[in-house]
Amino acid sequence: MQIFDTIKKTEYNTAVALGFFDGVHIGHQAVINACKNLKKEEEKLTVFTFKNSPSNTLSSKKKPLLTTNEEKFYLFEALGVDIVYCVDFNEVKDLCAKTFVYDILCDKLNAKTVVTGFNYRFAKSGESTAEDLEKLCSARCVNTYICKPVIFGDAPVSSTRIRESIKNGHIETANKMLGYNFSIESPVLSGNHIGTQIDSPTINQSLNSVRVTPKFGVYATRVTVDNNIYYGATNIGCHPTVGECSPICETHLLDFNPSDLYGKKVKTELLHFVRSEQKFDSLETLKEQIKTDKHNIQSFLFEYKEPTE
Repeated sequence: MQIFDTIKKTEYNTAVALGFFDGVHIGHQAVINACKNLKKEEEKLTVFTFKNSPSNTLSSKKKPLLTTNEEKFYLFEALGVDIVYCVDFNEVKDLCAKTFVYDILCDKLNAKTVVTGFNYRFAKSGESTAEDLEKLCSARCVNTYICKPVIFGDAPVSSTRIRESIKNGHIETANKMLGYNFSIESPVLSGNHIGTQIDSPTINQSLNSVRVTPKFGVYATRVTVDNNIYYGATNIGCHPTVGECSPICETHLLDFNPSDLYGKKVKTELLHFVRSEQKFDSLETLKEQIKTDKHNIQSFLFEYKEPTE
């Protein structure tokens, strides 16, 4: 997969999926898959997106993201995308609709097919809609398709809904809307070794300040270490019992005793919310609660079925 961070003219005919695609959730996947199904054989499946959030660029109130750009690229590649244009939103935010469609999509990207979601907006101040895009593309004989919303429950899937689900501990709902498990992927850090003192050695990972922070508490998790899969009891939070204040992801692996993992990149997928974070009177009380948490997580995992590809 080719990735460009500037709008350079391509030598290929392209089928272009448009959007910011934060989370690359099942609604976004529907847009990219529609583009894949509509494109002609000679057209390269292309995503045109932004390295910085349009809403965060235009507003002083910043929203946390579901995915980093690196994570988005991984998900795009898994969907079969050939080319990604991930450009600075400031490059296009003040363009009029005609300039964006004719100069960028048609002339630079050589788009023959364009696909976007029902709520897509573009051009200066977001004044133009998906229907405006369709009319402009039609004038240049570009095939256009507007995807209908993907419904989960009684409302369209959206990055906002997923973000709120994660914040509120509804991780299974979030994962269904994402189409994969929300995860924390970062190197293992050296901790305070409290877990070892209470017979529950753990691995510690930092939280990315750019991404949405899950509800503080205990989760059943699926952990990938060196391509091996284990299951764990993960606490996300500030560890009030031992007086820490910086949020961290701390995982006790149920079927593996971690040793010498410092610096290794580990992927921790959140599967099920067990309980909210609590402050305990003593380490002994915490130790007893961890036993209960492990039992509850093992009961969940006994019934848990890995999603099919």
